[in-house]
Amino acid sequence: MEKNIVLIGTLDTKGEESFYVKNLLEKNNYRVISIDVGTGARGKLVFPPDYPREEVSKSGGSDMKEILSLGENGQENRIIEIMSVGAMRICRQLYEAGKLDGIISLGGTMGTNLGTKVMRALPFGVPKVMLSTIASGDTRPYIGTKDIVMIPSIADIAGLNRITEVTLTQAAGAVMGMVAADKVKASEKPIIAVTTLGGTTNCALQVKKQLEGKGYEVVIFHANGCGGRAMEEMIEQGLIQGVFDLSTNEVVDHIYQGWGDAGPTRLEGAAGKRVPQLIAPGNIDHIVYSSPDKIPERFKNQYIHVHGTGIYVLRTKKNEMIEVAKVMSEKINKAKGKTAVILPLKGLSILDKVDKEFDDKEANFAFFETLKQNLNPEVEVKDVDAHITDSLFSDEAAKMLYKLIKEQAV
Repeated sequence: MEKNIVLIGTLDTKGEESFYVKNLLEKNNYRVISIDVGTGARGKLVFPPDYPREEVSKSGGSDMKEILSLGENGQENRIIEIMSVGAMRICRQLYEAGKLDGIISLGGTMGTNLGTKVMRALPFGVPKVMLSTIASGDTRPYIGTKDIVMIPSIADIAGLNRITEVTLTQAAGAVMGMVAADKVKASEKPIIAVTTLGGTTNCALQVKKQLEGKGYEVVIFHANGCGGRAMEEMIEQGLIQGVFDLSTNEVVDHIYQGWGDAGPTRLEGAAGKRVPQLIAPGNIDHIVYSSPDKIPERFKNQYIHVHGTGIYVLRTKKNEMIEVAKVMSEKINKAKGKTAVILPLKGLSILDKVDKEFDDKEANFAFFETLKQNLNPEVEVKDVDAHITDSLFSDEAAKMLYKLIKEQAV
């Protein structure tokens, strides 16, 4: 059966390069559906697209007259918004009709912004490849929580030469390979989500092993700002039946503008969907920043643990721990399903074992007490006389979550 690959591009500026990719895909027996998201103001079409810019702008609630006027007035962001909405609607229709098996786009800053906006509107598992001039920088604004493969173009995507032809060919090969790969057979088992970061991984794996033994499929999410958001999006979609929120550090990073900021609604996904959840304060004893200049003025004189390139870690002191406890308790109190909190009294992350500056029992105790004082009475709280990395803690966590899930099912 013929497979369909959607090719998105600003065909007035990337026509020659898009045509090159189109020919590669068609030579390998893929049907290419091309969508022009350009304005037409910067060049002529090299080939006629399946969805011309006039149709895309109309689908986005506008027309080319407005698009050209916006371009003349320097409102590129508004153009991107309109054309991406139009392309999203077209792609969703193609996907629902079974005519979109993969998607590829190529571009610079604006083209990447537009192409990845469209890709983020498609479901997990649909092959998505973006050849970009900015793929070597911070790609989080473009990838978000989606499974987008970004390939650095190395040279600017401005004409065909021995450099661009290589990266164009590789990008085409990537999407063809992904589309050709067999689909993974979905499991019938209920899914349990677990969050982790660095030093809590062993705990997550031990809990995973125990829950899998009870017939669950366990998916571990990296709590790096994107992982927690991805988990909560899947909760919203009804894909997850239980949560062990082991590493809630993304809440801390949101409060203090850290590297792992997952946004203002982190720790509220399961609460609103009646999904049973067990919450632990894993890794909340520190804040991560990507560079020293990102550290707020109030923390400038604090000790910094350099974990690696682009990972600068500060201990959350007593005042911050109290503030974090109040924020977390407010979020936890919104829960509509079975909810409990498990507290490792001897330590919250691997850092307090490897760096004495992070072994602050007074700050931890302030968090425990503040959290308990502010939680609703119906939220069960269990103290475990163990470190978060100890087997005793993971054993207790697995038992508690299993109990919550069974109680929710009654």
